[in-house]
Amino acid sequence: MRKNTIKIIAAFLLLLLLSTACVPISDLDDKNSKNKTGDLTLESDITWPSAPDSIQENFRNSLLKFSWDLFQSSSENEGNVLISPASVYLALGMTYNGAEGDTRQAMSETLSAATMSPDEFNEACRDYISILRTMGDETELSIANSVWYRNEFPIAKDFLQTNANYFNATAQSLDFNDASAVKTINAWVDKATKGTIKKIVEEIQPENMMYLINAVYFKSDWKVPFDGTHTRKSNFNSANGKVNVDFMNRMGDMDYFEKDGTKGVVLPYDDGRFQFFAILPNENTDIRSFINTMDGVTIYNYLASINVETVMLSLPKFETNFSDSLNDDLSKMGMEIAFDPSKADFFSMIDKDKQGSLDRLFISNVQHKTFCRVDELGTEASAVTSVDMAAGGVMEPEKQLVFDRPFVYGIVDVVTEAPLFLGIMENPS
Repeated sequence: MRKNTIKIIAAFLLLLLLSTACVPISDLDDKNSKNKTGDLTLESDITWPSAPDSIQENFRNSLLKFSWDLFQSSSENEGNVLISPASVYLALGMTYNGAEGDTRQAMSETLSAATMSPDEFNEACRDYISILRTMGDETELSIANSVWYRNEFPIAKDFLQTNANYFNATAQSLDFNDASAVKTINAWVDKATKGTIKKIVEEIQPENMMYLINAVYFKSDWKVPFDGTHTRKSNFNSANGKVNVDFMNRMGDMDYFEKDGTKGVVLPYDDGRFQFFAILPNENTDIRSFINTMDGVTIYNYLASINVETVMLSLPKFETNFSDSLNDDLSKMGMEIAFDPSKADFFSMIDKDKQGSLDRLFISNVQHKTFCRVDELGTEASAVTSVDMAAGGVMEPEKQLVFDRPFVYGIVDVVTEAPLFLGIMENPS
């Protein structure tokens, strides 16, 4: 039992362990929108196997490394930070299926999946989703994946079918020039997150061709709830000074750990499948410095030292929202090429017969939004990740010519084939 607890919590954030129950786009469309979606919704054409007992070790290690790397990078933001590594990983996983060449390699390394072939990666994602679907009945949990693309964009059906097969991703075309397109996509997000996140797209630019979106929703009660009559106001020592907030209080036996001045607690949710953990660093340690000195192994060692102790626990109630563009974080993690209009290679997203007429696709933005509420009854949390694909760069030519030094120029009469003007340009200033 203790080993299972460690495996679950070592994923760093409870949002990493999320079940997939794909929400059909047809159920989430804005019924009042004038912008009707296209009819290209592909069902999986493979039979998902029964959930294996566990995910492959190399895939689990990939998830954990990606999660901690992203968390460390995101922690550079000021104030409250909340990410869902699972949401980002799955959104990028769908995008990865449209990448080629150096872009595919860079994304593979960023996703810590370089040891897997594309097929092995997709199968591992499918198995991961299958395992998570075996959650208990006491937790409300869903992940919805969708692809939205400009209606005149020559989408590659193989790309869509792969994401339908392994991510349960539905796909729809929209008239991106119609203002209602934004409302349609955001209505899907709003419903998929039970109203906790209202929108992910602010406006659609002319160069935006596609959005690959993952939405996550989680809600579960504590196995042992906090008694609301014991909630008291107390001071919380924030980076900006003391703030007076509500603290939930409970005394009893619970999973507790203490190692090298760092203390923590593990609280199970009602169905026992998911657990909440909180880690309190040494009193003289800055929280971001603490995070930067840690890695997955360190977290595992902390959680491996848990024991059942009688604890007087005070935990602040909180509700938090977080929003961030992950472009810089993912670039630092090795995916910079995917954001470069002149180098990104996502031609697997485009119909092969029509590639020649299009500029390059590149990732213009990876937008991430999260929500979390912790109170006496339990926890409600959600996340949305949108990978925005835009067209803006051109294919790199085989030869390049730049007139950046003195050159000869002229004007020729095509009839006589004689020059009208000849010159030397030595200083164009």
